[in-house]
Amino acid sequence: MSFISGNIGLYDERLTVVLGFVTLAAALATFVSCRTCLSFLGRFGLKINMDAGWYRSFYRLHGYYWWVFVMGLILHFLTAVMHTAIPKAGDPDAPIHWAILGFALGAAVTTGAVLFSCRSTAGLWNTFTGKTPVNNKKFFSFYRYHSYYWLVLALAVAGHFAASYIHIGVWP
Repeated sequence: MSFISGNIGLYDERLTVVLGFVTLAAALATFVSCRTCLSFLGRFGLKINMDAGWYRSFYRLHGYYWWVFVMGLILHFLTAVMHTAIPKAGDPDAPIHWAILGFALGAAVTTGAVLFSCRSTAGLWNTFTGKTPVNNKKFFSFYRYHSYYWLVLALAVAGHFAASYIHIGVWP
């Protein structure tokens, strides 16, 4: 029992890191299965046929990748809060914890923008309401910036990852 109580801070930090990598993997799977990724790759001359069997199989799971991504994000957030709590003045790690949490908040808000501008969410909306929001002007005005939300999310995640790396490296 003394092992658990003596190292709970390190355990929380390691669990947070593992869940962060799981969340990052799910975010990458979500992005790669997104039509935005195909458009992005096309700008660099790499053409992937969306009708290719392997990509259709991968793309078909896009909505499930979202679920794994969001659940991983929630668990990652909860373990991070267990580890850092609210950083207090006088704590030598408080400034870097604030930086990590600040970038994380930016990434979480941007994840919401990406999620709610996704066609998968439109399909989920249609399931519950019987109406597709794709033809709605407000949804379309929000949806048309979907690829830019991904860019902002990538920048927020890069800042979060950089601040985390400065704090603990790859593994605490």
